[in-house]
Amino acid sequence: MWEADRTIARLCATSYVQQVFPEAVRLWGTDGDPTEPDELDAVWRMPGDGGERLLVVTALAGEYELPRRRLPYGTTVVGGTRDYLRYAVERLREHGRNDLAGAIEQEMYADRLWYFELAAVVTVVNGEHRVEDVRARQYDISDASLLRALLMAIRASDRDAIEKLRQPFGEDLLKALVDTYPSLDTWPQRAHLVRAVSGHHGPVVTPVMAAILDIPDDVGGSGDADMAREVRAIALNALEAGGSAERFMRYYEDDEAAAAAIARYRAG
Repeated sequence: MWEADRTIARLCATSYVQQVFPEAVRLWGTDGDPTEPDELDAVWRMPGDGGERLLVVTALAGEYELPRRRLPYGTTVVGGTRDYLRYAVERLREHGRNDLAGAIEQEMYADRLWYFELAAVVTVVNGEHRVEDVRARQYDISDASLLRALLMAIRASDRDAIEKLRQPFGEDLLKALVDTYPSLDTWPQRAHLVRAVSGHHGPVVTPVMAAILDIPDDVGGSGDADMAREVRAIALNALEAGGSAERFMRYYEDDEAAAAAIARYRAG
């Protein structure tokens, strides 16, 4: 039954896309046996007045339901989310589809990717499957949605939530997040924002990285005693050209080295 539902789901999804977007070109997926890896049912290239964009499709029908994948470190990712897309992109890379993986990733970080659920409504009459409708729903993987979730976690000082949401950000989202720094009321909130954007370098993050160097030593309290040391190390690593994990660890472990680096930065 599951395999039959999968075939129905994919056939109906293909028919829907071809009817609504007759000029669409399928870049990934088949109507029959799935292509390995099978995390994505289909990817289409969509022409339009504003330029080409990509449509990623999750097809559903009966027992062929929203996909779930358990990652090696225990987290489960569910279809219809940015986390699932990032996982699917890495699976494509593992199978040599770097071109398609890069295109999906680029469109997602540019806030241009369309990610749709196409669910076939199927009834069974006298053992015969009949498709009554195909219902389309666009998943919210927008920058705005991620920004709201990040800011909620930052203002609540919810480090676990921040770590789950932290990822490479497109330039527009990164700038929008950095621009909220002046509105944050406490040093812990500002520190969590710096943690959220750690790994990013360049002029967009420079203002917040420079500002966080003034963080008092004791702001983390007993529950996060290394907060100040950690975010200073993140900031110094971002402010210096050619940041690296080794440089971060040097500033994190050696207060004198961090103090000297701060003095050098402020001296220009």
